[in-house]
Amino acid sequence: MIPFYLIIFIDNLSVSLVLPVLIPIAYDPAAGLLADGGPGTRDLLYGLAIGTYSLAMFFGAPVLGSLSDLFRRKRTLALCLGGLALGYALTVWAMLAKDVPLFIAGRVVCGLFSGSLPVAQAAIIDVTPKERRVTAIGRIMFWVSMGYVAGPLIGGYLSDPTLVSWFSLPTPFVFVAGTSLLNLLILLTTYREERRPDELPAGKVSIPNPIARLGEAFRFPGIRVLSLSLLLMSLGWTAFFQFIGLYLTANEGFGQRTVSNLISVVGIGLAAAFLVFVPLAARYLKPAVSVPAALVVMTACILATALTGSLVVLYPVCLIGAIGYGISYSGLVGLMSVSVDDSHQGSVMGMAGAIAASTAGLTGVGFGLLDGSGSAPILSAAVFVLASAALMGLRPAARRRTEVPVGTDRADS
Repeated sequence: MIPFYLIIFIDNLSVSLVLPVLIPIAYDPAAGLLADGGPGTRDLLYGLAIGTYSLAMFFGAPVLGSLSDLFRRKRTLALCLGGLALGYALTVWAMLAKDVPLFIAGRVVCGLFSGSLPVAQAAIIDVTPKERRVTAIGRIMFWVSMGYVAGPLIGGYLSDPTLVSWFSLPTPFVFVAGTSLLNLLILLTTYREERRPDELPAGKVSIPNPIARLGEAFRFPGIRVLSLSLLLMSLGWTAFFQFIGLYLTANEGFGQRTVSNLISVVGIGLAAAFLVFVPLAARYLKPAVSVPAALVVMTACILATALTGSLVVLYPVCLIGAIGYGISYSGLVGLMSVSVDDSHQGSVMGMAGAIAASTAGLTGVGFGLLDGSGSAPILSAAVFVLASAALMGLRPAARRRTEVPVGTDRADS
């Protein structure tokens, strides 16, 4: 199982590692990619570097999922790891050459091959007995969370030459490329895949249309309001997560190491949410209570980050906000799941994934074009999350009364 958990770790590490490093890449005239350029140009580079990665993942993840059915898990995961190594090699090359188009191309390649989480998760489930699958899923979420904790620290500290003289901005990307290649070697030498009885014959594969899947979320009976609420919440969270470090750097004078620590605290909050608070909320609270409450808490925490530059306040605020996100995301996806029959569970999970990936791309590119280093992303994030809470509060009362905690079997309620 080690290669699969490492793949999950690297996949999520890649998302958060770039955030503290990207600030000097885009805004430092000496060490970054742009020797000249105004704030608007630098905001655009920052937004494109984040947004194109997420949009590429939006289109690449369904393809990787389908390829895993055709070519089996091991080959697809090997392709993901090789693609990630290639993408980060292009990123390092672009930084050394100060080539902006090549840098964006590297981000696109990384995004295309970053959708390996569902494939690795499926590979783990394939070889895990049914009675141990709940434990396996818990371990998966642990490694997802650890990626968000370690990513900012690796990015911030491995790029800091005051710690080690030969550290520089490309160093974190060299580290991830090397880790991907090492994990590829471990995967190829330690994992033997058995052919599944239900495996598709060679040549028969259906590649889903991610845009169509995203549209289905708002046409599917019973989950339209939930899908819209998830969309608004995801827009708010991704805008906050992508731009909070840049906002505090530009407006509060935070250094790279401080930003790395703060974003890592967000990862700790996600880990605490998925490992502790989400199970508790699912067991004891109805989603009609826990989800709107968590969304209101998120709104307050996001607003608080825009109103203070005190780390004494920012650390707990970011921690609590991330816990609120974990509870609200899990609750919304859980509600979507219990709103459809068993034959549509895969479609609902695909819709939720499409919403998450597309919103990350839209906020990155959109706020990069508008005002990435100003307050617009943070204040907009609060508005989006508050709108999501209001929408959940306006759902029909009859539907809310019939809901049970998302971790409860309806047959037992």
